Amino acid sequence: MRLIEEKVAVGVGVGVGAALVSWWAWRRFSTPTLPDKWEEVGEVSELIIFPLKSARGIRQGEVKAGIYGVKVDNLDDRSFMVISAQGSSISCKQAEPLAAVETEWKDQVLTLKYPGIEDVSIDTKKDLKDNPVFEVRLGDSTLPGIDCGDKVASWLSKVLYNDSTKVRLVYKGDFVIDRQAKKLPFHNFTQYKKTDRAAYSDWSSYHLACQSSLDDLNSRLEEPILMDNFRPNIIVKGSEAFDENDWAFVKIGDVVLRRLKPCQRCLLTTIDPVKGKRNENAEPLRTLKEYQLLKEPPALAKAWKESPIFGVTMSIDVTGNIAVGDKVSVARASVYPQFKGY
Repeated sequence: MRLIEEKVAVGVGVGVGAALVSWWAWRRFSTPTLPDKWEEVGEVSELIIFPLKSARGIRQGEVKAGIYGVKVDNLDDRSFMVISAQGSSISCKQAEPLAAVETEWKDQVLTLKYPGIEDVSIDTKKDLKDNPVFEVRLGDSTLPGIDCGDKVASWLSKVLYNDSTKVRLVYKGDFVIDRQAKKLPFHNFTQYKKTDRAAYSDWSSYHLACQSSLDDLNSRLEEPILMDNFRPNIIVKGSEAFDENDWAFVKIGDVVLRRLKPCQRCLLTTIDPVKGKRNENAEPLRTLKEYQLLKEPPALAKAWKESPIFGVTMSIDVTGNIAVGDKVSVARASVYPQFKGY
C-alpha cells in the first residue's frame, strides 16, 4: 500500500471545498436530456444502503439520492471497503463470511457485527482524524482510503480468515473520489456520461431491481433466496417480472436515474448473505443462466455467455430524495430507441 499522507483530519470541514467544486462541475456539465413520456410501473418497496462494500446493508425509509449513490446521515453508499495487506479490494468472493457481516450506522459511528464475536465500532469523528491515507486498488482504479485502525483490522482478519490472513479497513471520508463510472472495455454502452461517478462500488452509483423478478426466480428455485443476494439499493414492486430490462430512465419524485447497462451477475450472488457461505449448487446463478442470458448484441452476448443479467446499473441525472412508497415511472428503451444503450 502506498501512503498518500502521513496524517489527515477527517472532521466536518475536510474536503468540503473540493466537494463543492466537484458538485458545481457535475451540475455544470451534466445537463440531462430527458424523455417527455413517462409510464407509471409501481412503487419503491425497499431502500438499502451498504456502508461496507460486500457486507450486509441497512434498510431505510428514506434516502438522499446523490452523485455517489444513496446517502443517509452524511454516509454515502459503499463508503468503507476491506483491503488486503497489498492494498487491493476484498469482496465476499474472496472472503465469504464478509457477506454475513452486519452493519449499523448512528451518529457517525460504524458498528460491525458477526455471530459469536463481540461487536467492533469506529467513530469517524474521533477515531480517524490522525490516521494515514493510503492509495488502494479497486479493479483497475486507484483510490484514496483512510485507514480505520488496528482494532477493526484485527476484528475483520479474525472474522474473514480466522487470523490466517491480515486485512485492513479503509474509509473514503470526505474526500471527493473523482472516479468515473466503470465502463466495459469490450462494448460501448451509449448511455454513459463523463460526469457519471462511483466511489467504492464496482460499476456505478446505483443498482435497481424489481421484486417481481426475484419472485419469478424464486418460483424456479428449490430453495428461495433473498434480494440481498443481489445487493440492490432500490427495489421496485408492482411491475412485471424483468420489466426493468426495458427501462432507459427511472423517475421517482424529482429524482431521475439513467440506465447505464444491465447488471451482469457473477459468483457473488451464490453467497448466502445470512450464513456467509457459497451455495453448493451455484444457485441462483445456474437457474438464471437458463433464461436471463443476453441474446443481443452478438458481441455482448458472447462476452456474457456465462453471466446472466438481473437488475440494472444506473447513474443519476436529477438528485433529490427517495422514500419507500414513492411512485415509480419509467421511460422505455423500446419507446425511445436512442436510449437503448446497447
